[in-house]
Amino acid sequence: MKNDAKNDLAYIRELMLDTRRAACLSGGYFIVWGIAVGAALLVTWLQLTQDWAPTPFITWTACFVLGSLGNFYLVRQDMREPVQAPAGRLIGMVWLALGVTQLILFFAGLGTGAIPGQHMPALFCALIGTGVFLTGVLAGYPWLRNLAFGWWLGSVVMFVWPGLYVLLLMSLMLLILYVVPGTILIRMKQRQQAAAGV
Repeated sequence: MKNDAKNDLAYIRELMLDTRRAACLSGGYFIVWGIAVGAALLVTWLQLTQDWAPTPFITWTACFVLGSLGNFYLVRQDMREPVQAPAGRLIGMVWLALGVTQLILFFAGLGTGAIPGQHMPALFCALIGTGVFLTGVLAGYPWLRNLAFGWWLGSVVMFVWPGLYVLLLMSLMLLILYVVPGTILIRMKQRQQAAAGV
C-alpha cells in the first residue's frame, strides 16, 4: 500500500514537471504571436487614422500567415525534443482550440460583418486570457495564471469604452502580458536545460 502511494506521488510529481517543461516551450509561441498581432494592430491603427492602404482585412490575413509560419517553425523545433510529454500536447491543444476559435471569429464573424470590427480586440483579449489562465494552471505557475486577469480586465475596458485606442491598448497588452512572459518562459527553459546538462 505504501509503495502504491509512493508511486502515485512520483507519477504526479513527474506529470507536474512535464507540464512545466511544456509551458516553457510555449514561450516562443507567445513571442511570435505577440509580435505578429501587435504589429498588425499598430498597422491597423495607422490605416484607420491615417488612411493608409491596404485594408485592415489584408493586414490581418498577412498577420495570420506570418504568425502561422513562425508557429510551424516552432512546432518543428519542439518535435526535436527527446520526448513529447502528454502535458505539452494538452497545452498545445488548448491554444489550438483558441486559435481556431479566433480564426472563425475573424474570417466568418468579421469577414461577413456579423461581428463589428470594434469588438474584435475585446473578444480576442478574453480568449487570450483564457489560454494564459489554463496554461498557468496546467503548468503550476501562479504568476502566469494571474496574467489572465489583466487580459480579462482589458477586454472589459474595450467592450465598455470602444474606440480606435483599443488597437494601441491591445498592442501594449501583447507586449507586456504576452511577449515579456514568453521571454521569461524561454529563460526558464534554458535554465532547466542547463540544470539537466542538455
